[in-house]
Amino acid sequence: MSFRGKSLHKHRAPASNSRILCMTQAVHHAIPKASLSRDVPANLKEWFDASLVLQEDWETLPLEVKEELANCGDEDLLFRQLVQYSLLTEYQAARIVAGTTFGLVLGSYRVLSRLGAGGMGVVFLAEHIRMRRQVAIKVFPMHLEQDPRLLHRFLTEMRTVARLQHPNIVYAIDAGECSAPDNRDTVLHYFVMEYVPGADLEDLIQAHGPLTLAKTCDLMYQMASALAEANKHKLVHRDIKPSNIQVTPEGQAKLLDFGLARSLGNSLTEPGVLLGTLDYIAPEQIRDAHAVDIRADLYGLGGVLFWCLTGAPPFPQVTNIFEIANRFKQPLPSLCARRPGLPPQLDQIVQRLLAIAPEERYETPQQLMNALMPFLRAEGEELLTPTPPPNWTEQIAVAGYTPRVQNILIIDDEASIRTLCRAVLHSEGMRCEECKDGARALDLVGHKSFDLVLCDVNMPDMPGTEICKRLRENPPCPNLKIVMMSGGVNADIMAQLLLGGADDFITKPFSVIQLQARVKAALRLKEAQDRGDMLNHHLQQVNQELERSLDARDHSLVESRNAIVFALAKLVEHRLGEDGVHLNRMQKYARLLAEEAAKTPQFAGQISPAFIELLESCAPLHDVGKIALPDHILLKPSKLDHDERLQMQTHTTIGADTIDAISKKHTFSMAFLQMAREVIRHHHERFDGNGYPDRLAGANIPLAARIVSIGDVYDALRTRRVYKPALSHTAALQILLNSSDGQFDPALLQAFHRLEAAVERVYRESLG
Repeated sequence: MSFRGKSLHKHRAPASNSRILCMTQAVHHAIPKASLSRDVPANLKEWFDASLVLQEDWETLPLEVKEELANCGDEDLLFRQLVQYSLLTEYQAARIVAGTTFGLVLGSYRVLSRLGAGGMGVVFLAEHIRMRRQVAIKVFPMHLEQDPRLLHRFLTEMRTVARLQHPNIVYAIDAGECSAPDNRDTVLHYFVMEYVPGADLEDLIQAHGPLTLAKTCDLMYQMASALAEANKHKLVHRDIKPSNIQVTPEGQAKLLDFGLARSLGNSLTEPGVLLGTLDYIAPEQIRDAHAVDIRADLYGLGGVLFWCLTGAPPFPQVTNIFEIANRFKQPLPSLCARRPGLPPQLDQIVQRLLAIAPEERYETPQQLMNALMPFLRAEGEELLTPTPPPNWTEQIAVAGYTPRVQNILIIDDEASIRTLCRAVLHSEGMRCEECKDGARALDLVGHKSFDLVLCDVNMPDMPGTEICKRLRENPPCPNLKIVMMSGGVNADIMAQLLLGGADDFITKPFSVIQLQARVKAALRLKEAQDRGDMLNHHLQQVNQELERSLDARDHSLVESRNAIVFALAKLVEHRLGEDGVHLNRMQKYARLLAEEAAKTPQFAGQISPAFIELLESCAPLHDVGKIALPDHILLKPSKLDHDERLQMQTHTTIGADTIDAISKKHTFSMAFLQMAREVIRHHHERFDGNGYPDRLAGANIPLAARIVSIGDVYDALRTRRVYKPALSHTAALQILLNSSDGQFDPALLQAFHRLEAAVERVYRESLG
């Protein structure tokens, strides 16, 4: 095993195992000792205490491997095995062998490897000791004799990054410092940043050659968005270059290294001091680095754009400040001359970015973003190979479904975002409308049908979460898709939006390909659901025709089936000591609610007269499984304890299993048996997924069960039990609407609310 291309013994003088033990004593950081097994070697125990090796990694090793390491007497072999079994990295092992362990553990982080170095410190790959999340740590060693202004600059970079929260800027996580145990004057200052996998643009172009036009414009658009965020905080990066732009495998660009950044109005640089990289430095930055504004960064970005498309900087490379003065006397480079075939408009953008005078460049990054927008559409064509859509017209013509142009509503208070989304989606053949506030959007969806709503989370008058909630409570059309977007919300919060009714989310700033992919995926799902609804409606029509063609004998069989069902349900009620009117009420509640729900667009394609007839027949069977429960559970005059509740809950599975057994032996009335099983097994599921027995959530709960559950709970609240009084209609309705958060389908609950007068009449009439 080698370390950095050299064997371990070349990194150190010969040493005994006792010397290895002494090496770890140089580590500044220690964590309280955990309980260790007795067969752990003494030197490993020391490394555990110092967090150089993590005990949890040791505990996961097989017993034979632990014994092998515990009995290893060869120092070189021991280190090779520690690396082999992932207890150490090669970099860590080499540092331990060399006796330079100071800095391998920084606060709560252990260093894994070295990523690179710059003028303001060394960057390491590390991981949080507890969370095991990988991070990048920038370390600045400060000695007593060093210029304190260097530390000031390092701390300024740290605080600058901490101020910026943007998807295209590496974000800060933590910071700290530690002193050498043998020299208190040597201090390591460090700050912890997001670790961004991938490659920087310099390495990427050198390895694979120039990028496509679409990919280049996408990355530059992301960088312009990052500079817009910096400009919002009155910050100038002052070192925009390819090596400071990291590109992830997914194509997201991240701006790195704010070591030369400055806040407008403040300066850490004396006039005449050159800061920046010669190939990408703006002319005014050479004259006075502390007097520049965001246009200097736009100049650098123009050079990066040129590099991405040609593989070379815009001007011949220079080695000193004297040569660079001649550069600005030369004509501005032509992008199209270097790479024929590129659109002349893009050449004009580069020419403006690289203008000598700052006032001739774009004034803000947003202007550059708008200029790049026409070139973003080509991205989907270059990076994606379109798949011909299936010929759904032929496949489902019989069901009456015809593909159509999709209507999209874009809700965002930023005009530039609305313009970008509209341009991208319109180019895909979609019809788009825009709104800048929630109130106008809700009014618009009330008068026009949309297939998808693209909504910002942070809206000035009404948050996007509220818009999403209202659209779900009162859907303007079946299978409406909602895609949320935000630039200031972390992934966990965005994931919560899915639980609130959103179908997907996208983080700003997004590329064209990301927007296209998310919207198209959502629309494909809607099309599939629409086709399914159409086919289902068609099958229901066919089924209705078949049912109408049944002869008197078949009709008699149905009547006989319903009578037997009702008699079986009456047996359950008789055992419960109830008066029997509960079953009649359940049938009427189910029919009323199903008929009301069928009037709404959301359920219009799912509820037919045949569905309502079956539901009315099945509703009395919802508690049929209770007939198998013991008397001490079923007839207990007080509330059930935990174990008794669990046993009571089995009535759902007992009843469903009974129906399954019938279905296996008899193939008639399969539609009835299927709905009966759904009602029996799932009428105690909750819409938020916390019900029983299967913890189904949302639309995964069968519609028949969702309808029956509302009527069942309402009737239970109205009925007196030995352990509770009967509630009034108003009180029961109040509990259903305001105190049952997450239990019922919101759309069905609103329909039930609209029926309150009819529901109360059903209950009152049942009492005679």
